[in-house]
Amino acid sequence: MKQLALSTFVLFCILPHRAAEACMGCVNSVTELQMPFLNDLLLVFAGWLVLTLIFSRPLTRGTRRFFYFGIPFFILGVLMVVPLALGLPLLLCWFVYVLYQILQFFSTRQERILKNLLPIGINVIAVILTVTLICVTSAQASSTPGIIKTLGRIPPFYPHVAHRQMERLIERGPAVVPPLTTALIQGLDRDYISSSRIAQIAYCLSQIDAPQAEATLQDIIEYRMTFQDNSHAKWEAAVCCLYAECAGKRAVPVLRGLLVQGEASQNRYQKFVALIALARTRDPHAVSTVLDHIDFLQEGLNQKYETWDNKMTHVTLQALAEGQRPTDLCASPVYDSLRLGLQPDSSNQSGIEWNEYWNQKLDPTKLKQHWATLLKDNS
Repeated sequence: MKQLALSTFVLFCILPHRAAEACMGCVNSVTELQMPFLNDLLLVFAGWLVLTLIFSRPLTRGTRRFFYFGIPFFILGVLMVVPLALGLPLLLCWFVYVLYQILQFFSTRQERILKNLLPIGINVIAVILTVTLICVTSAQASSTPGIIKTLGRIPPFYPHVAHRQMERLIERGPAVVPPLTTALIQGLDRDYISSSRIAQIAYCLSQIDAPQAEATLQDIIEYRMTFQDNSHAKWEAAVCCLYAECAGKRAVPVLRGLLVQGEASQNRYQKFVALIALARTRDPHAVSTVLDHIDFLQEGLNQKYETWDNKMTHVTLQALAEGQRPTDLCASPVYDSLRLGLQPDSSNQSGIEWNEYWNQKLDPTKLKQHWATLLKDNS
């Protein structure tokens, strides 16, 4: 009876993590990332529970069968809708309990040793599987392929968690560029392209000082972007801006080519992305080009509903109007409205109070002179 009570208590406390998987997917993905062995251990626990219910208590007919076997799984079904994340502490309690059962077997004189060999065997197997799963899954999660696999799986509600994963890859330097490139190409070849995954991989490449990383982003822009499908809009905008930041002046010819193509095909979105990215190259000629298209950028800013691209335009124009350093052009929080888990640090080092609804008049001629002098002095 004590074992049933403990099993029910552990079920009651631990299985809310499964609720996170069913009803709170975003919470669950973060929990899986930080404790990659958790789901595997839950499966071990479920198997242990079934076996102990079968062999430690008789599954007789009627009420007793429902009491020993049906109630715990009835509680399991109910708790599938409870959004709590207490899996790890309760799994630890379960692990301690299993060890206690093993020690009790050896520390007390058992009158019927053969009768207790089966329960002790179940507990020993549970301990071995638990330790093995913790070691194996933790090692896999810390490897480069394991970290790359998590990119894009973390919801935008947890940008700091996503950023920590990206930083772990960036710290490994040029060695991670080939697997990142492979993952990026594979992601683009899928029927459904995950904007978060593509943008986070591109962010890692943009932060690694390696020619191959920059070349990968350039190839994606030149050969993989169509600027036609709205479902691709966010990752295309993010990749272009990231490429502009890491390549600087080297990105200007590529982005100007996008601008010319967008004007020729009357693709408003392509033209918009090219201009936003050109402003982030910190090149005086590119900034002058953006200022020549101020009227185009301001066309859609007076709409009743603000969209993510309008917010990108607001902060970009604010950077052009109020920036006093070249870095202010890249400091504008264009990624915030994309909600892709990029640059979650909200601390502002530019001195500008960013406003996603900024919409003041600009003097293109005066700003051209301002940025020509500023960028020349800092080139």
